[in-house]
Amino acid sequence: MVVPIILICVATGIISTFVFHEHRRRKVFVGSIGLVASIAMYASPLVVVRQVIKTKSVEFMPFYLSLFSFLASGLWMAYGLLSHDLFLASPNMVGTPLCILQLILYFKYRKNPVKELEPQKWPDLEYNDDKLKQEFKLEEKKDQSMLVVTENLSTKT
Repeated sequence: MVVPIILICVATGIISTFVFHEHRRRKVFVGSIGLVASIAMYASPLVVVRQVIKTKSVEFMPFYLSLFSFLASGLWMAYGLLSHDLFLASPNMVGTPLCILQLILYFKYRKNPVKELEPQKWPDLEYNDDKLKQEFKLEEKKDQSMLVVTENLSTKT
């Protein structure tokens, strides 16, 4: 996972150095890549938000991470707006409402007990008979109602 990120950073540096010769174009190029990365960073907890809504439990969403993400995002948004830097303010204008959503969900579901998601069940033999035959290489004899195992086991009935 780290290698693609390092390659993107190196490619960004090389492209901004050798392709864009004006400072303004370099700033727009690097700022656009940073904007996309920042929005992805703030959108990544949406997976946890989905799980919190599904289980109605905040077990998987730490409060302090949500709180400090909100504070950092809000402060960077304010700084970006005051300094008229849209590359700094834009991702935080997306991140601040997402952090507020996390905090609202935390306070809504904080007192609910931990609810486990339904575990994966064994396949139903009655309905998934063909899949099981393929998976375990089982063959069924038509004239008898017994199964014959053809793989590693040599017992036949």
